[in-house]
Amino acid sequence: MPSNTDLTPSLQYLPEATTSLFGRIRAQWLGLCIVVAFSQTSFAWGPDGHSGVGILAMTQLHPEAKHKLTALLGSVGPRTMIESCNWPDKIRETKRWAWTSPLHYINIPPGETQYSQPRDCPEKLCNTEAIKRYARELGNPHESKIKRRRAFNWVCHLVADLHQPLHAGYASDRGGNDFRITFEHHESNLHTFWDSTLIKKYADDWRTLVDLLDKDLRIQASSWTPSMVNDWTEKSHALVEQQIYKTGNKISNDYSLRSWVLLQQQITTGASNLALIINTLFQTKPEEGP
Repeated sequence: MPSNTDLTPSLQYLPEATTSLFGRIRAQWLGLCIVVAFSQTSFAWGPDGHSGVGILAMTQLHPEAKHKLTALLGSVGPRTMIESCNWPDKIRETKRWAWTSPLHYINIPPGETQYSQPRDCPEKLCNTEAIKRYARELGNPHESKIKRRRAFNWVCHLVADLHQPLHAGYASDRGGNDFRITFEHHESNLHTFWDSTLIKKYADDWRTLVDLLDKDLRIQASSWTPSMVNDWTEKSHALVEQQIYKTGNKISNDYSLRSWVLLQQQITTGASNLALIINTLFQTKPEEGP
């Protein structure tokens, strides 16, 4: 755990941004080829998936929410989403912030169908609880602007994480990181296959991904409540229980194609759920007036 000087009073895990980290993310926007050697392997979707979720979510914002979020961030365009929604993975590369790793996933025991906070996240340092906490901070107009910007970074990133099913997987194999596979003559693991291999094979990058999915977006609810995050957690875990491990160590073309269809569904659902959170948080409250 970090020292008291590393903690913020409200959430106790709000890292500082650095210019160099944002500079590295901007390099992706400029089309540079960057190979990042992550010290941890459970990074959902990779930069293209996280960028896609953020960009697709912005297309679903209500006018009021879009206006208010633009005022907070300065822009809700692709460049801002690429920087913001990948930031939590970038700071996680550093030794100082390696402790934030548990915020990116939630482990649920095999055979369980429901998320239990006392059992699965007793210290509330997990994806499911972090989304709720950062959403609360993002929607609090009394918080500082910089704190709310950082909260957006986390909400955008963690909602995407949660919709990568293996981020609601099993502790025993570290969300599929220890499940070795071979795909198209390359050795890897099941988590990496879902994180980045599928997108690279079928969409190449975030631009292609957004073009493929921007017509399949639909928000399923009129407003967001924190309890919905529990439901999203359970749905992702159900996919782990019922579909993700239906493969041997050698990935077949059939499994690859079925997984690609499911991955697209999860990214569009993640984008719509992120938009739902933002639309709810930035709608005019009765006490705020017109």
